[in-house]
Amino acid sequence: MKTLTIAALAGAVSLGVWAFIGLDAPGVDPMISNSIPAPAAGHSYTVSNVVANTACLGERGTPISSRSARFTAGADCDAVWPGLSKARTWTNNGDGTVVVADAQGEAILTVTEGDGLAYEAVEPAEAMVTMISAD
Repeated sequence: MKTLTIAALAGAVSLGVWAFIGLDAPGVDPMISNSIPAPAAGHSYTVSNVVANTACLGERGTPISSRSARFTAGADCDAVWPGLSKARTWTNNGDGTVVVADAQGEAILTVTEGDGLAYEAVEPAEAMVTMISAD
């Protein structure tokens, strides 16, 4: 009986050791934090001049402050409105108007909210420019 008990104990210990050795290391999530890019903070607009019959693409980008964001427009936007390619900021005035300005803060266009996701130029007065959401 003593031999049978020792054999049973040895078998149980062997089974326990085998089970412990057979375990894989704990699963580690291989995903690296921030590996999935956040959605773009920007918003694209088709910028049109109805008088000149021209259009280009402008983009309101990442926030700079609580009221301002970066703004970019390609060189082709100068055909839509002179100097628009030099625009660097989009500043919401809080009264329904937005100033699109150059790097020195000089206003290039002042637009106001139109229908839906559209904006219409109000200054300079002769600017017949609209910005319609392209997203």
